[in-house]
Formats: sequence, structure tokens, C-alpha cells
Amino acid sequence: MSLRTPSPTGRPGGDDDSLLRAMASMIAERGLHEVTSVDPRDLERDWAKWLRRYYGRYFSDSRGSPLPFAPHHQKHWDWVWSLRRGVRPAPLVEVWPRGSGKSTSAEIATVAVAARRVRRYGLYISMTQEQADGHVDTIASILESAEFGRSYPDVSSRMVGKYGRSRGWRRSRLRTASGFTVDAVGMDTAARGIKIDEARPDWIVIDDIDEPMDSPGITEKKIITITRTLLPTGAPDAAVLAIQNLVHKDGVFARLLDGRADYLSDREISGPHPAIKNLLYEEDGRGGWMITSGTPTWDGFGIREAQGMINLEGLSAFLIECQHAVRPPAGGLFSHLHYQHVRPEHVPPLVRVVCWVDPAVSNTDDSDSYGIQVDGLAPDGKIYRMWSWEQRSSPLDALTLAIRKAVEYQAESVGVETDQGGDTWELIYRQAGQQLGLPNRQVPHFKSAKAGSSVGPKSHRAQQMLADYERGRIIHVEDPFAPTVKTLEDALWRFPKTKPFDLVDASYWSWRDLRDYGDMDTATIYRLVSGAQVYS
Repeated sequence: MSLRTPSPTGRPGGDDDSLLRAMASMIAERGLHEVTSVDPRDLERDWAKWLRRYYGRYFSDSRGSPLPFAPHHQKHWDWVWSLRRGVRPAPLVEVWPRGSGKSTSAEIATVAVAARRVRRYGLYISMTQEQADGHVDTIASILESAEFGRSYPDVSSRMVGKYGRSRGWRRSRLRTASGFTVDAVGMDTAARGIKIDEARPDWIVIDDIDEPMDSPGITEKKIITITRTLLPTGAPDAAVLAIQNLVHKDGVFARLLDGRADYLSDREISGPHPAIKNLLYEEDGRGGWMITSGTPTWDGFGIREAQGMINLEGLSAFLIECQHAVRPPAGGLFSHLHYQHVRPEHVPPLVRVVCWVDPAVSNTDDSDSYGIQVDGLAPDGKIYRMWSWEQRSSPLDALTLAIRKAVEYQAESVGVETDQGGDTWELIYRQAGQQLGLPNRQVPHFKSAKAGSSVGPKSHRAQQMLADYERGRIIHVEDPFAPTVKTLEDALWRFPKTKPFDLVDASYWSWRDLRDYGDMDTATIYRLVSGAQVYS
């Protein structure tokens, strides 16, 4: 259908008729709301109106109806809209579930700070360079939307040089005619001293840098990259937005959440927000799982979507990706315990201190970790667990660390389970002592033990130690300067269902050593039973 109206001369097809046809075509093509003149400065007073106007499709359901913003979305946009030039905000750390628009919110936030001119130069940081490039490419697409381009023509246009050559819009860098720049930075390619012209980054987004299979060493490298390479490049007023779902119990975001991270120390925390609050589920009788109740935290990802993800990817994946259930399931043997804790200053003088190492050397043992435990025995027979460690390592590095800690805690010996490797371990131990430059008299005595068939399988050994826990004869030392007690308690929690088991094994050998009078000389036994103090 076409719109026709008489011309001033009374004949159809005049100038007015052509104008109306052009307007009708424009309305049909773009929609009436897109040709309505709106001052973007009026919209900028309300982030919700601004988002609905320019990017409403990202916040609508499949029928195009607007979705209400969840409380964590509101906090996100309140923070973005609070940014001011020259003022450094508290970093915002957000832990949202998959399906809640994490990356979309971070990408549009980057567009918003460019449009409102509250930031000039951004870094978009992801796990890999390819992932970071993908985010910057998406930001370019968002900037180029027609409606946004009409309101912010210089922000949606690429920077052009003197001779008309584009200086923006390549895969890893986006530069707009307004002067805003965003660089894609992968954790795997991060370089020191990133800057452009005379500017330093005043907008830093950290999006999805943890991965479920990250080893402790990989996580440590990421922290070093963030704290020594990326954050130091920031301008004095740099705004830092960090967003991800919780996929690793010891990852960068887990440390930011629970206080282990000593960087971004004035951070605001939003989350962890699960996809479904008060989630309950049961077996469906067909080998799958069915959600029986729960409340979605956002209408955009409800029970139906959650159930669909469970059906497709499995319950475990859903619980990790959407519910942040990154702690391994309770193993059952130690998970019922409530541990006794003391601070270091409340540990009594100790009669004996030992250090034990459980190595991972078998080609069939996929735990691939070393466990080290330092324990001390008090005159009243209680065992104090003072330092714990469990990581992937080399034999030499692990034994070097064990000697260092044994010397630090005045341990009389370092023990190693030598079911495999035999006398080789003692040779490596001597090499580790030499590497530390210690005189032979300062290197703790080396001892070894074999599990074999004499002490039974892992579970049987752990049950012997469990009896002492249940009688209150083992106490965990919480040292704020060496906070390793969580490492030990996590290892006990998951045993024996989820590997690695190495720290539990090291703990068993340490416990057994302190409980075994047969390995003590007569003088030590006398001091023990008489309450005499050996270490203080």
C-alpha cells in the first residue's frame, strides 16, 4: 500500500506525494521510533532509557518484549553511569551465571563510556588473544548500529588519517573518530607498558580469564600478568570492571571473592549470583536430572532455559557454569567434621615437628600433584597441622620446598613416601639441600616409608587418621601470613571421590610419624611422656 495525497495543483504525484512516499518507505524500513528525533543527552540521564533506545534487542525476550533488569544488572549499570572523568572508582568485580549477559553487558558498557565521553582508552582483557579480539569485534558491531550512529556519528565512525586512510577497526584495535580507543589483550600475549599516543588506559575490562582446568601454576602466572603487566599501565582514574562466572575454586575470581587476592583491594563485589536461587532437583528416572523448584535471578534465563542446559550439557556442567558450584562434591570420609582452629601464637611448645612429602610419579596416577604437610606434636598428645601444600611440581622443586619449610618450622626430618622411585628420592633430596646452599648439619634428616600392603589402601589409612580428628586430637593452625589451612581442608573435603589425593596421603604419613613411638629414640620418648618441651 502507498500513501497518496493531492498536490497543491490538485494533481497526484506532486512533490508532497513523493515526500510522503519516501517517509513511508523509511518508516517501513527502520521503524517509526528510529526517525523520531531524540537528544541523546536526555537519554543519558537514565541508563535504562538509553539502553532500551539503542540496544533494546539485547534486553528483550524472543518475542521482542522488554525484560526487566535483575538487581545485579542494575548494580552494573549504576556503576557504569557513575563514572566521571578524572575520578577513580572502586573496581567492580562481578560473578554472574552463564546466560545472564556477562560479556554483552561488558561490551555495551565499553560503548557507553565512549558515547558519554567519560573514558578515552580501554583494554579488553580475556584469556586468549583470539577471545579478546572477538570481544572487540563485537564492540565494533555494536558501535555501528544505525540508531546509535545517528545519535553518536563520531563515536560510531572509525578514525581516519590525513589522507583518508582508516586508523581504526582492525581485529585487535578499535579507534573511533571521537578519539576513543579499545585494544584487545589476551592473557597469553599481554605485553608490558601498553599505551597509545600519550594516553594510558582509563577503562580496563577483565572478562573470562579463568578456566576450569587451570593448574595452580597457571593461575599464579595470570595473577602476575594482571598485577605486574596490565594493571600498572592504567591511568590514575582507571575504572576496572572484572566479570566472569566462577569456574575454578582457586582461580583469579575465586581469590577476588574470598579475600585471598591482595590486589584491587578496594573492590566492590557483586555475586556470586546463581542462575537459580534455592535450586532443587531430582533424578528423572531416565538417567537425567529434573529441576523441581527454584527461583530464577533473571527473567532472561528461567527454569526452562536451565532445564534445557541440564538436558544438553549435564547437571555437573550446569552447576559449575550457572550455579558457581566449583567446590568438589563431598567425599564423605572427612566432610562431616568441624575442624578445630587456633592462631600460631596459641600453639603450645612442641615436642616433635615433622614434614612429609607425597609425590606423584606413577604414569597411571592422574592426580599429577605433590603434597607436603608440616605437623607438630604437643606434650598433651595433640597434633597441630601448621603448613600444607598441594600443587603440580617437579621432584627437585617439591623437595627443595619441603626442606625450606622443614627448616622454617624446625622439623627434625623430611619424609617421603617411596613406593616408586626407591633410593632415587634420597639422592634428589641431597641435591635439593645442596641447591639451597645449606650445610649438611642444617638439612633435616631424610626418612622414607612405603605404603605397600602393610598399611593398607588410601581409604584405610585415612580412616586411621580420621579417628584422631573425631576425638579432637588434631588441630588446624590458621596463620594469616601463610594461609594454607584451606588447602588442607579442601583436600580432606573431597577425599576419596575427587583427586588429587596427595595432600591427604602426606597428612597421613605425617600423622603416623608423630603417633609412632617406635621411630623415636629413648630420650625423645622420655621428653614426650614427661611433658618436656623440645620446640617452642
